[in-house]
Amino acid sequence: MIRLFRHYVPQSLMWLGAAELLVLVCACYIALFLTLENYGLGLAQANPQIQSLYALVFIGVMLFSLFATGLYQLRIAGNLRSTMIRLTVSLLIGAALTGGILVATPANWATPDIAGICLATALLGLVGTRLVFYSIVDTQALQHQILVIGAGRRAAQLATEIHESRIRGVGICGFVPVNGEKIQKVNSNDVIVPDRDICSLVAELGVDEIIVALDERRGALPAEQILECKMNGTKVTELLDFIERHTGSISIDSLQPSSLIFCDGFSRTAMGNWRKRTFDLLVSTLLLVIALPVMVVTLLAIWLECGGRESAFYRQVRVGKHGQPFQVLKFRSMCSGAEKEGAQWATANDSRVTRVGRFIRQTRIDELPQLLNVFRGEMSFVGPRPERPEFVDNLKTSIPFYDIRHQTLPGITGWAQVCYPYGASVDDARRKLQYDLYYMKNHSLFLDLTILFQTIQVCLWRQGAR
Repeated sequence: MIRLFRHYVPQSLMWLGAAELLVLVCACYIALFLTLENYGLGLAQANPQIQSLYALVFIGVMLFSLFATGLYQLRIAGNLRSTMIRLTVSLLIGAALTGGILVATPANWATPDIAGICLATALLGLVGTRLVFYSIVDTQALQHQILVIGAGRRAAQLATEIHESRIRGVGICGFVPVNGEKIQKVNSNDVIVPDRDICSLVAELGVDEIIVALDERRGALPAEQILECKMNGTKVTELLDFIERHTGSISIDSLQPSSLIFCDGFSRTAMGNWRKRTFDLLVSTLLLVIALPVMVVTLLAIWLECGGRESAFYRQVRVGKHGQPFQVLKFRSMCSGAEKEGAQWATANDSRVTRVGRFIRQTRIDELPQLLNVFRGEMSFVGPRPERPEFVDNLKTSIPFYDIRHQTLPGITGWAQVCYPYGASVDDARRKLQYDLYYMKNHSLFLDLTILFQTIQVCLWRQGAR
């Protein structure tokens, strides 16, 4: 893992990005070479400034398209069909954006021949790169080998995370129970009862990192042996930190208040708040202007469907920063009296959703009025999604640390929204809280931009829409 601006990025994805950057550069060069050869010219006769500008635009737009369609996420690596669809869509988006930029600029940056060859070459190169990457990313030779100190409940949690592929590129050399620790839900074949010190075991198994996952450390942790391993160059990490690094979430199953107090993160500065508020104001104003035609059409469609009997806007009380209630704005997507029996989560194929409502929920158009909430300072673009007071009262008693998410402005989108599907239960809310805590701990402008770009693929593939 590489940490960029407080956010963890898998090293394998960094290598993939570098490889695809090289593919795009080569695609531009090949397209230029073949086109000039077709006209009987040579590379020396090309205008280097114009062609370099075209190449930079094309490469930048294509990398943005690949990122925005979710292709830099390890969790889709096992689905080749989904990857190929996303790759095709990203190329089409990239071609449209590049074409729009070329048309909008007066300079003759590229001919249709160059653009066509560039796209075809890029497609072949990217498909080949992806096939190679997915064939080797989970091979044992490239896996990060870990030795887990402990074989109890916390160690079993790590085994589950790896088994369910929430942690990729990691291989478990074994679990080492300490002082007669009770073994729970870990593969008995992976349990190692060492007949020698841990350092010898690390050297024999080729361990890259030791993970401390004891249920109870006091009087049980073999501190001297682990310290010797660390002095010999083996990385030692506590379980919570390891899970955070590899899943982009903070596990709350073993979380203690002291872990939050003494950890590096959860800091808020006046400058950071000012920067975030300035960003929200500028972007919400710009998007309100851009989205105005779509909002007008949506208003008309809702008005026609309900025969003018209902308001096209729907106001709902949500819990905001510091637990203060506010009214979130949305386009009406459900029929009148949808909650006559009380507040309830939306379900898949919910019968309360209207025909227009289904479309605007799938495309997230129903969220556009929340730009006004952002403009008024009640919400931010990025943050934990605000919940209804009726649900919050229950979730606060069911989920530890749930109230922490109310220490920041709620958002239109968030880290939990791009990492986890729609939540409609206490278990879902528990899982999403772990992503919200990660966002609050590691918040930065880089992470905000990452979330905004990945929200595009959430809308494109209708993830979690109900």
